[in-house]
Amino acid sequence: MLRRDAEKHQQEYFFDKIRTINLEVILDIQKDVDPYDMISLVFLLYKVPDTALQRLIVFQRVSKDVSYNNMNLLYDWALNVQTSPTWRYEFLEALTICRLYHVIRKLGFNVSHVKERYLPRNLNVCIYVNPMKKALYKLCENINANNLLRLKKALLTYDIDTSEYEVCELIILQLMCQKFITLSQNNIERTYRNNKCEVEKLIMIVENISGFKQIASEIREIQNKVNNDSSLPSPQINSTPVMSTYAADPKTKLDDKLEENFLDVCQLHAEDVSDVILKSDTKFATDSYPIKNTNRIGICCIINQEEFHPSKESIEGNIQTYVLDNRLGSTKDQLALERTMSSLNFKIRSCCNVNHKDMFKFIKYVILNDVCPEDSIFVLCILSHGIRGHVYAADSVKVKVEDIQNLLDSDEASHLHGIPKVLILQACQVDEQNAHSRLVADGPLPNYFLRKSDFLIYWATAPEYEAYRDEQKGSIFIQILCSMIAKKARHEHLYDIFTKVTDLVSGFCGKLKCAQVPIFESTLRKKLYMQIPQL
Repeated sequence: MLRRDAEKHQQEYFFDKIRTINLEVILDIQKDVDPYDMISLVFLLYKVPDTALQRLIVFQRVSKDVSYNNMNLLYDWALNVQTSPTWRYEFLEALTICRLYHVIRKLGFNVSHVKERYLPRNLNVCIYVNPMKKALYKLCENINANNLLRLKKALLTYDIDTSEYEVCELIILQLMCQKFITLSQNNIERTYRNNKCEVEKLIMIVENISGFKQIASEIREIQNKVNNDSSLPSPQINSTPVMSTYAADPKTKLDDKLEENFLDVCQLHAEDVSDVILKSDTKFATDSYPIKNTNRIGICCIINQEEFHPSKESIEGNIQTYVLDNRLGSTKDQLALERTMSSLNFKIRSCCNVNHKDMFKFIKYVILNDVCPEDSIFVLCILSHGIRGHVYAADSVKVKVEDIQNLLDSDEASHLHGIPKVLILQACQVDEQNAHSRLVADGPLPNYFLRKSDFLIYWATAPEYEAYRDEQKGSIFIQILCSMIAKKARHEHLYDIFTKVTDLVSGFCGKLKCAQVPIFESTLRKKLYMQIPQL
């Protein structure tokens, strides 16, 4: 048989088979579609988002029960679109996009021929299903539980609550219903040329979720194409295929050698102090900040930002935003700080993963409700990503450290006036001017001066140096800091302890060829001990 004849025969066979799809067939194959695929098919096929969302909300509630089989979602769709001459083709294309090849075979089609016809992996090629829906379905298909939670948190900052939805498709439908995004009809159905596709706000959220920059870029490309190519002939949009993979960006990890040697840090500390003769400062009473109550030294406030999500404020408020990965291992640092400071008779107050407004609310609450006149020291530890002079809140908004310092020195913090305030900042992130570099600027601005008195601010690393964190063991800076405070707090003042920590961290990292140099700045007026020194 000649090739042309074979192609003609294949076409005739395809059209003969497509005519066999009817309401009875649709009703029969529904039982072969699992709940998750049913949601995807409804998302792709239903034209009215309100209808699709309401049906799927009910379906989501009952799908865990056998009664969900009584919801004939595909049958109801087919019943309402029979007047359209292309409904069978839409259905077959949606099956192909969702890769329901067992259903396609049951319908009597050759899977290879159907895949070749509909090119399901090419987002720009669309015959009957809306091309933007196809792109958004790919987003839904690739999003995992953690990133879905980030998306929900980001939308909440736009006053859109999607917490009740378990799958991404329902969230997208909700955004369509609330006009947060609008999808123009595909070229076959487009009636009004000014019916634009507007998904930019969603794109900006998605590109700020780790691992989704490429998908966000492709969705934007399709948005621009749909809006600019209104005269494209139907039924097919022609374009260059998009061939790419969407594996999540690998987490930044420590150098293998560093990871192997990180367990030796505590042993290194022991060797450093084993032969040291520890003596107290005999001038403690007159040359040091007083310890008012040995049973309660003060408050240690810990803010652990481990999980991040984009927000309206971070997207619209920053000239340039960065994708902030979760800081795995930071909980180890929080626990180490809590254990160390508690052993020194500090009252601990901790919070995790708070937005920029709640960061200040938390600090204010501690100042107003937990700080008391008998406290001798106030310690604030912030574990997060950061850039020069700033740390990031969980909603990816930059918080200026100077603003935190001003709060601690404000009239609201009158209990803190005159007592030492220690800020410990473990912040790991690239410099704002170089988003693609691994160099971080966790330290202050080069010309940054502490204008307030009684402050001691300790950064995990100086400007232009990296700060390392192991996802299993925590950060080198915090772990060494806690170890040294535990060993020396009863004998030495903080300035000397911090100097030793800086030496240990920089020396330890230098041997591993991964430079990190902590830096501290002080406006303390006296020596600061965390315990009454032992003679």
